[in-house]
Amino acid sequence: MVIALSIQLCASNQHKTSLTVMSDEQKPGMTFTPNFTTQIDELNLNIEFLGFNQDYINETYISNTIDLEFDHTPSIPSAELEFNLNFNYRSEANRSALEEYIITEASVNGTGTGYELDIELLQNDLMTGVRSDVFVPRDGMSIDARLVEEYLYLNFFEDAQGSEPGYTLFLMNYSNLDSLDHSLEHWYDVEGLGMDSNETFDFWFSGYGNLTKRAATGWGGEYRFCYLDLSARSWYLDFVKTAWSSFGIGSQYYYTYPDLDNLTQTFDIDTSAGYDMMNVYISQWINSYMGNVFCGPISYNPPLGISYSLQVLVLNNLTDNGYPEEDLKWCISAERIKNQLEIDMSWIDWDVEIEWVALTDHPDLFEYIQDNIHEDINGRYIDIMSGNPMPFFNMLQGQLNDNFEMHAAEVVLPCYFFLTDDISFKYYGTSFAGLGGMGWEILLGTQYSLFDNGTIGEHRRGYSRVMIHELGHSLGLPHPHDGLYGWGSSYIADVMSYFSLDDGFSTFYIDGVARTHANYQFYVAQNEYNDALDLYAHLGMPSHVEHSLEVIDELLDSVPIFYAQMDYRGAANASVVARELLILFYNDITNTATVQNNIPLIVGIIIPSIATLVIVNLWKKKIN
Repeated sequence: MVIALSIQLCASNQHKTSLTVMSDEQKPGMTFTPNFTTQIDELNLNIEFLGFNQDYINETYISNTIDLEFDHTPSIPSAELEFNLNFNYRSEANRSALEEYIITEASVNGTGTGYELDIELLQNDLMTGVRSDVFVPRDGMSIDARLVEEYLYLNFFEDAQGSEPGYTLFLMNYSNLDSLDHSLEHWYDVEGLGMDSNETFDFWFSGYGNLTKRAATGWGGEYRFCYLDLSARSWYLDFVKTAWSSFGIGSQYYYTYPDLDNLTQTFDIDTSAGYDMMNVYISQWINSYMGNVFCGPISYNPPLGISYSLQVLVLNNLTDNGYPEEDLKWCISAERIKNQLEIDMSWIDWDVEIEWVALTDHPDLFEYIQDNIHEDINGRYIDIMSGNPMPFFNMLQGQLNDNFEMHAAEVVLPCYFFLTDDISFKYYGTSFAGLGGMGWEILLGTQYSLFDNGTIGEHRRGYSRVMIHELGHSLGLPHPHDGLYGWGSSYIADVMSYFSLDDGFSTFYIDGVARTHANYQFYVAQNEYNDALDLYAHLGMPSHVEHSLEVIDELLDSVPIFYAQMDYRGAANASVVARELLILFYNDITNTATVQNNIPLIVGIIIPSIATLVIVNLWKKKIN
């Protein structure tokens, strides 16, 4: 869950980098002014149709309907995105080849291969607090979503993407895999292992279990494309509109017509009205991916720096209620969290620390919870936005400086993790496992969220993944769904998705964060380099630091190249390394000014050596 997120919208045809670098005339000994006024990146979005008759696609309507301009408008430098839309229609041979692969290599077809949602039973559960078996086995074709993603990457993606930077959306139609009466459908299943339990996910939100596979209508996120089979069926959007409508689900037609067959059996697409509805339907699906995924949304002003400290304070009240601490510590891991963050955002220097204390060691917090417990059909809870003598949220926020080392790094992200004796937390009436987007986070676990039926050893849900999700909000990332663009774009391998089972961020969201950081770090690095050149000239251009300046100059030259190739991580890494080398440069040249001509010869060796080692590490990060 996230406290407050906003996406502001802002179209074109060829890529321009928003980063500018100095010319050869602006090299050491000269001064320059970083130009950050032109902040526009132009990217392609390639729509690849498989199984669609081009005569039924109104490209003009789609182009004029979906949003192609995005301006996230944080106060820090961050690019506006403008998309150029390209349409392509795959041959029947391409469509048939993928179908053959699905049937022979990537699916199971038969009885009880998937699930559908008993909506009436779910509605009754929501009113009574009971948890029934709302997921009903169904017959049809269960397709491995990740295998299809890999097939598209190996066979179609390079040709679809071309040499121009951008993203690709494959829109597919395999209605022939279904029966006409809808008794047999097809869908794309994803499975996953718990980050902490290393066991197969089999739970769903709000206490529902025994659901080992999640039916999607498509997938994506490992590479710079998604695929969406408009003829596939998923129970997920039925769950969204039934249980989560209060979150804002948009007015998308895909809730009313859950697959293409349903739409075309309701409307005759050979009529004008049916043709128009078909294109409205397709446009709304595309727009959901545009506004929630491809635009790489950084939806507010995130904290920016080189070093980040994630500090988790576990306030444990379960051990006082019969759960030994050693049986609880599996549920969150500093090592697992840090490893994932370093994989996804290698340009950041991450430090992750977890401290376990008894909740009763903080009597003010313990007593507040006990004094503000309410009860409803779902059990005991406190609402953190109300209570006496003040909202619990405000109380926690006011104690940040007391409970965390707020100067441990350039950016400190503190997190309270409460383990309570079957007491849930609510935020304005909505229960949550995690709350983020404030620059600090709150996690909440009970014996029944950690263990099946509260039984020690029967691991259910760990919280390392929840921690990464909430930290994502504090990095500026939203969910891949919202009330404006809808929830149709939830089917991506991203920890920010309520649907996904993945531990890390998708390529699209990594692009969004890295693009922002690259812009910011490059901007700062150029200013710092400008100051360094002034100082270098003022001190008579000492020769022993020339090599350091050359290395920094080469790094800054490389940033716009990385950036224009959509290697945003490479651009961020290069910018950060340049800034780190500038610190070494300042230390060295300041010492030079202090000792004047009494300069140890070893300095002339150390600085170039350090610079070389850092660059080697940069390239290792880039390759990895």
